[in-house]
Amino acid sequence: MEQRLIADWAVWGKEPRTNSGYRILAAHPPGRSADFNSAVLHWSPGTPAYGDQLPWITIGCTTAPDGLRTIGVFLLDATDSVDRANRRIHQVTHFAVPYEEVHAAGLGWWALARAALQAVPRPADPGAGPAVLPFEAGDRLLTRISRLVTPRVSESIVWMAAAAAYLLDGPLVVTGARGWKPLELLLVLDTIAALLPFGMRSTLSAATCTSSGSEVPMRLYWGTATGSPGQTGLSWGSGEPDLGALSPPARSYHDLLIRSWAEHGSERVLRHLADAGEPLDIAAPDAHVRAREVLAALNPALAVAQEVLEGHEVPGERVDLALSRPEIDPESLAVLADRKLAGPSTDLAALAPHVSEPGVLQRYRAKLIEDLLDGRTDIARSNFESMRAALPDTREALHGLDGALAYVIEQLRQARSGTASDPVAEQLLPAVVPFTVGTMSLTQSLLRTVPGLAGRLVRALCDGPDPARGLLAWLTWLCDGPGADVAGHPELPLLLELLRSGTCPPEAHRKWAAGHPAAAARLLEAAAVCGHADAVLHPDFFQGLVGCVASTAPPADGTALRAALDRALGRRPAGLLPQTAARWDMLCVLTGLPPSGFTALVPAARQPGSPGLAGRVDTYAATLRTELGLRALRRHTATIVHRLLEGVLSVDPDSGEGPGPAAHELTLRILDWPDQPPRQAVLDAVEQLATQAPQWNETTEDRRWLERVAERMPQLRPSLPLREMHRVAQRLSGTPEDCEALAVQAWKARRAGAEDDRLCAAVEAWAVRGRPGERVHEFLEAYQRQWVPYVGRVRAREKRERLEDALARSGSDRSVLQQYCAYAIRQLMQRTSAISWEIRKLQDERSLLEQKISRLRRFGDSARRTLI
Repeated sequence: MEQRLIADWAVWGKEPRTNSGYRILAAHPPGRSADFNSAVLHWSPGTPAYGDQLPWITIGCTTAPDGLRTIGVFLLDATDSVDRANRRIHQVTHFAVPYEEVHAAGLGWWALARAALQAVPRPADPGAGPAVLPFEAGDRLLTRISRLVTPRVSESIVWMAAAAAYLLDGPLVVTGARGWKPLELLLVLDTIAALLPFGMRSTLSAATCTSSGSEVPMRLYWGTATGSPGQTGLSWGSGEPDLGALSPPARSYHDLLIRSWAEHGSERVLRHLADAGEPLDIAAPDAHVRAREVLAALNPALAVAQEVLEGHEVPGERVDLALSRPEIDPESLAVLADRKLAGPSTDLAALAPHVSEPGVLQRYRAKLIEDLLDGRTDIARSNFESMRAALPDTREALHGLDGALAYVIEQLRQARSGTASDPVAEQLLPAVVPFTVGTMSLTQSLLRTVPGLAGRLVRALCDGPDPARGLLAWLTWLCDGPGADVAGHPELPLLLELLRSGTCPPEAHRKWAAGHPAAAARLLEAAAVCGHADAVLHPDFFQGLVGCVASTAPPADGTALRAALDRALGRRPAGLLPQTAARWDMLCVLTGLPPSGFTALVPAARQPGSPGLAGRVDTYAATLRTELGLRALRRHTATIVHRLLEGVLSVDPDSGEGPGPAAHELTLRILDWPDQPPRQAVLDAVEQLATQAPQWNETTEDRRWLERVAERMPQLRPSLPLREMHRVAQRLSGTPEDCEALAVQAWKARRAGAEDDRLCAAVEAWAVRGRPGERVHEFLEAYQRQWVPYVGRVRAREKRERLEDALARSGSDRSVLQQYCAYAIRQLMQRTSAISWEIRKLQDERSLLEQKISRLRRFGDSARRTLI
């Protein structure tokens, strides 16, 4: 069906057989003759030479008086008339068609020119109406140029894309194609312009022919390249043009056009450009940018990827927007994924929908491995969580992320030794939200089949802020599905049941603990941090575990058992029942760790209906005695009680605070036992506290307790004066009177039966509060004086020397002994010097006396001779 456009028109020429100049001979509307005349003169392609093929067709933009944009078609043709000088008269027929109507009709220059050739008006009477330009559906731009373009990138498309890019930089002259008809030439130009946004036609101009050597205003035309500045010449059909002269923005448009063509094909690219009808000024400084923006809207991902490849700094928001597009080619996706992963943002939500793509998956895995190995766990966690949150929480949607995580686990296992830490299980997974049951099956399979891997995750969760909740959630996911066993960790299903019910599973009995001692220790550790130690450490479980710990023949997994026990018992339990605390401390002692159950039991707040401190201590002591009756523990009774009391009766080195009422009660309860080894252990521990803890600031209650113990064990009596010596040493200063007082207490303690070695701690504690060497020397002098009235000077000196030997042998602070020796040596050397001086002085007096004696003898001999 034929359609039509209505156009204003004008005929420009001159009257035949006259000397008049060229002018508008007829026009519609007549009042625009001056405008039409200016347009014809401005877009004049020059003067045809004899033999040139006519008509010459020129396309130029014009503007109506009301500001409406129009596309002007100028047909330069010869007439049969001549002027008075017998020169052939040429005539230009001009049609002005509103730009918006041309775009709405989807017509190009070829269709406008063809319709204009069919509707060329003749000079008419004033008042002639507008011109009618008919066209058909086959005349539309995309239909008409289809014979010059190929669906995919070809040599001709490469040439036209280069021509369009050069057209953005400046005037483009096309050469070649001799003998072609005007409409065929115009179709080539129309096709080149079709590779730019249609809006460029509101300012773009073209011509099928121009006068040789003349300066023409057209942007695109057939002619001869003059080499003018800014002008580019391309030969039609010459193969791929040289792109080196393109400006960077024009080259960017060219590359994006070729990539878009290769990705989407000719029909979609040309349709997109043809639909972009917003007027654009091709001569504007930002024409390249505006044209590229229009083309980029076809496939933003492709456009952003090209900017990245060109080295531009692309904001992260644009990268995210490009990744969110429903369609994106693999090459662009790879480029954008690299930029996204290398960027500062840790939010990878935009990349999540593409994580199943091989290229993206490979890049994300590499980054995850790098972040984990370099200790950037926070970045790895943020990346993983953002991608996970952007995907539906289903097995299918998370399959790509699951595969990436499983691959990373395998690669890290191969790259690191089996004993090295696992950053996924120990750092990444504990920091993320636990997986939903039924998802992340590949990761689940690895954790369940690789020995030790799940255990690393559990240990990390035990160190977390809320271990009970984290362990319950993770184990629910991990142990879901058929075959809930986890390689190397038979305790995990039992731990899950414990966390769910709050009671120890019946499977965790003595035989199981004896058969899996390391697993039992790990179960105890997790139960302790989750507040379920009382439920697990029941008598049956304890007997199985302690039998392996106390056995002379270590179990097959002895190393693993010791490591697991060290981790489990190294944690500070809270809220233990007294009987549980007793079993806990026995395990601590057998493992070589300080007992912590009793110390955790003492400050526990009393619950309604529960026994007080004395009742808890009674239960603790009763459980201790009962469990020590086990066959596996009988030979360890003395050791267990001794080490337990060492920990219970310890003194804080900073505050000097010693054992409290609970410790007092415990020692008295053990003294009630009829067995001698525990009683001896009490004696040794109390004696050590009384004699070797100079920093102990005992209270009145502590002294009463010592008296009560001494009443029940007379062997402790000699230690009480020694304890008094410690108390005196703590409050005395370094005055001579204080030194004498300390020596008196030392003499009393020694007379009461205390060994010399036991005196050393108090002496050192007193000495270090002043000048140690001087204080020790003065103390020993005073100590020797205390013995003189009772044993004489010789025995007193021996007593002093024995105490000196004890300081050298048993003193805990070697610097005190060194400073004493240095000070004593200086004192002795001073006395030696003084004695040497006295000796010299006496020798001089003796010599003087001998001289006097000799002189007097001479006088006597002389007197006798005189008398004779």
